[in-house]
Formats: sequence, C-alpha cells, structure tokens
Amino acid sequence: MTSNSVADRMHGVTLRFADIGLEQAFVSEQSQKVLRPFRAAMVFSAAISLLIWGSLGYVLPQISNIQGQFTVPILSVVAVVVVGYAWSFHSSFYKYQQLINLAGVWMVGAILVSMFSLLPIGSNMAQALLFLVTVHILNTYTIIRLRFPYASVGGWGTALIFAAYMIGTNAVLDIDLLRSLSILAIANLFGMIACYQHDQSIRREFIALRLLGQERERSERLLLNVLPQTIAERLKVSEDSIADHFAAVTVLFADIVGFTPLSTSKSPQDLVRLLDSVFTEFDALADLHGLEKIKTIGDAYMAAAGVPEQSVEHAPSAARMALGMLGAVKRIAAETGEPLSLRIGLHSGPVVAGVIGRKKFIYDMWGDTVNTASRMESHGLPNQIQCSEATATLLEGHFCLTSRGTLQVQGKGTRTPSGFWLLGSVLLAVRARNKLPSPPNHPPVNGRRYHFA
Repeated sequence: MTSNSVADRMHGVTLRFADIGLEQAFVSEQSQKVLRPFRAAMVFSAAISLLIWGSLGYVLPQISNIQGQFTVPILSVVAVVVVGYAWSFHSSFYKYQQLINLAGVWMVGAILVSMFSLLPIGSNMAQALLFLVTVHILNTYTIIRLRFPYASVGGWGTALIFAAYMIGTNAVLDIDLLRSLSILAIANLFGMIACYQHDQSIRREFIALRLLGQERERSERLLLNVLPQTIAERLKVSEDSIADHFAAVTVLFADIVGFTPLSTSKSPQDLVRLLDSVFTEFDALADLHGLEKIKTIGDAYMAAAGVPEQSVEHAPSAARMALGMLGAVKRIAAETGEPLSLRIGLHSGPVVAGVIGRKKFIYDMWGDTVNTASRMESHGLPNQIQCSEATATLLEGHFCLTSRGTLQVQGKGTRTPSGFWLLGSVLLAVRARNKLPSPPNHPPVNGRRYHFA
C-alpha cells in the first residue's frame, strides 16, 4: 500500500477513506485515542456550567432572586456530561461514539438556549449566554474531537437551535439577533477550518504510521528469515559479536545428488524454481520439527537441532526431519518427473554458534561436530540418512538403525568414525520386523543391527 493508492484516497468533503476496511481501522483507532480528550471535554463542560451557575448572583446581583430557576438547566447539562463521561468506559463507546457525541452536543446546546427564557428584560446575562453557546460550538470542533462531518453538523445544528428559539419566542433580549447569528456563523466557519485541517492531518498520519508499520513488519520478517528471533533481538540492542557454546546439538547436512548434471539440462529459471520448491519443503519441515535452518550452499542444506534454544530432544527432532526430507524429495520427484535423490548426514556433539561480521551476516556454526556431520553426508548414499555413532546412541530405542561399520574419512587422521543408516522410526520397524530391506547397493559391513524400544 502506498500513500497515493486508491485505497488511501480521502473524500474531499467527508474525508472518509475510499477503502472501507481502512476507514473502519481508522475509526477504531481514533475511538481509542479520543478517550482522554473526550473525558477532558466532559469535565470542562461540567465545571464551566457549575461555575456560571454559582457565580450568577455575584456577577448579576439584579437577577439573584431568580438564580434558583437556572438550577434545572445547569444540572441537566451536568447530567448529560456525567452520563457521557461514564459511558466512555463502556465497550459500546467505540462503536457509537460519534453519534452519541453529536446527540450530546445538540442536547447541551438546547439546554443552553433554553436558559434565555429565564432572563429578565434588559439583563446583561444574555451576552454571557451567547458567549457560552459560542464556546460550546468551538468546543464541538476542537476538544470533543468529533470528526469533521459530525462536528460540522453539531456546530451548525447548535446555531440553528439558537436561531429557531430566538425567532419562535417573544422573549425580548438586549442583543441583536442578526449580530448573534453572525457571531455563531463565524465560530462555525473557523471551527470547520480547524477541524477539517486536524481531521485531514490525523488521517494522513494514520496512513504514514500504517505504512511505517508495514515496512517494519516486512523488515522484521526479512531479519527473522536470516536470523533466529532470539539472536535478532540481541543484535538490536548490542553491536557486539555473538558467540554461544552449546554442549549438545545435532547437525543435519543434506545434498541433492547429481544436481550439477541436472543443472546443465535446465534453464536457470526452471532450475531455481525446482530448487526453491525443494528447499521450501525443507524449511517447512524445519519449522515443524523445531530445527534452525543455518544456511544453503548451492544445492546443499544445513540445519541444526538444539540451537539457539537448547533441547534434550535434538537428535530425535533432527532424525524426524531427515526422514521427512526423504519423503518430500521423493514426492517432488514423482510430481515433476525429475531424477531427484537426497543424501543426508547427522552428527551430534558440541558446537559454537553465533554471528560475526557486520555485512551480510548469518547465524553460523563452527566446530568438529559440523565437520563430522558434513562428512556423514558426503560419505553417504543416495536416498539414505547416515548417522554418526554419537547420534545413533541418542536415537537408540526410538528409531531403527543398521550399522554400516567404520568409515575412512578424510581429515580425521587415525580416527575412523562408525556410520549407521537411519531406516525409520521404531513404530515402522515393529510393523516390518525382520522384513526391512538393506540400504540399496550397499549391504551392511558388520551385519544388520536393529534397535527397538
């Protein structure tokens, strides 16, 4: 949404947004914001009314004998504002606030005008009450915070109530009707200008803040697509590098077998589209099983369980994701007709994880655990999940495994880690006990060994 879009356009007179949903959102937000000004206006109106009533006898001694006759109108005004103040605490205030405020404006205006009939001939109080009506009109456009159409109807309605009363009664007052109406008309015109500008301003501010919020949400989503939420929050408050030690995690490496030859036979667009569909499935599985996606390098995918939040179930979570990844690739291969197969490696152990650098940073991991997991993948077979002995030990009793034997891994020196094929969960193994096939094209080195709960 941009500030020049059709949805953001405002009606020239009513200032309503063309987009109904946007208008409703604005009305709801403003109903929350006007609570304090509205309550302040109610308190102000009640205080002014009581002040005038209490000071009549001192300001105009000649009408002190009829001061009691003003009690009912004044208390009526106070009652209206008290009810309005109390109603602002009810949930219906947000839905009907403008209409009820408008009715209250007219009611108070009618009560003020009715006071004229109580004044004796030649009383200077007529000018004071005219002033009070003028203040009430200006209050309608400003403090009460009615939106422009409602404020205009309220202000001019009050002036018409005043004019109708003055014309329809035989009350003789020491003020000129035309001059009085001119004063009220000027008050309305100035009030309309101020209210229109204010209403237009807050609507533009509403759009600007809405756009800013959308940009902030978009930035947050992009940041969380790069970094875990806890790491992103730490980076917001500190520019120091982040490095945390984790004693027990499970690292998963996956690689699409034969991707390089496949890339030569497809257009760049089709290749990226295929890779995106595969990795999107992997991302969903990572979210489902609670793994943190670390990075992708070409057609390789790296994730980890137990970071940045530690978990005692890191190995089973990684195993479940690995099995899900094989299923996802098999399904995509069947749907697209592409000869896709996946090689996955798992290893568990300590790592250091964090963020370094200040440009194009990522949440990364370091340590021998990462290297071993990578070797488990690179020394594996298509459509197979190879676990290290450390991971196999953590999975025992929950998943079905078969020993591959020792591996000659480059970079490990005299160390020869043991490899295990992850065949499935215990539940599947129990169903197919003694009928599970060996990994294709590679019979077990030391014989098949299953683990059951």
